Amino acid sequence: MRIYIARHGETDWNVERRIQGSTDIPLNENGIRQAYSLSKYLERQLSLEERSLSSIFTSPLKRAKETAEIVGKALHLPVKEISGLEEMSFGVCEGKSWLEAKKEYSRELEEWEENKRFRRIPGGESYQEVLNRFFSAYSLIQKKLAEEKPDVKKEKDILIITHGAVIMLLLSLKEGHSFQDSFVRVRVENARAYFFEEDELEAIRAKALV
Repeated sequence: MRIYIARHGETDWNVERRIQGSTDIPLNENGIRQAYSLSKYLERQLSLEERSLSSIFTSPLKRAKETAEIVGKALHLPVKEISGLEEMSFGVCEGKSWLEAKKEYSRELEEWEENKRFRRIPGGESYQEVLNRFFSAYSLIQKKLAEEKPDVKKEKDILIITHGAVIMLLLSLKEGHSFQDSFVRVRVENARAYFFEEDELEAIRAKALV
């Protein structure tokens, strides 16, 4: 099984370069167009490789859920919300640009940047907490797949719609980047799909859950 993991489409806060985190912001018009483009890309890619999707799983946040619903409708696939796939919470920094946040919370952000994996921005989450809940959500997805016609599900891939920081952390572990500079080294675009083979994601899980 291959797991396609895609970021949601664009929002107004993306355009304004505001930190979204757990704040529930919907897609803008361009984000809606991007979601349709994602569905067309997946349809072409799956056809070329003679693969197929069985299900779409999504973060409950509006921007992810709206993206998933557009793709699901286009590909005639069910969409299921899974708690744990949400964006990293950036606490007191949400709604601000990084420049504004660094001016207002310079000491707190300096402390966070010293150890992003285990430290939190005030009111937010650490990278480790995000990884823990993502893989808890992935375990739930695996359980659901095993319960639903297991003989069929093994032959088909799945799509997970989630968020930038979540995918950045997975790609950082996959590519061997330090969490300290992952924001610079790993760029995650709106409505772009990244794929992981099942054993590859299990190897990332082993690295992530320390």
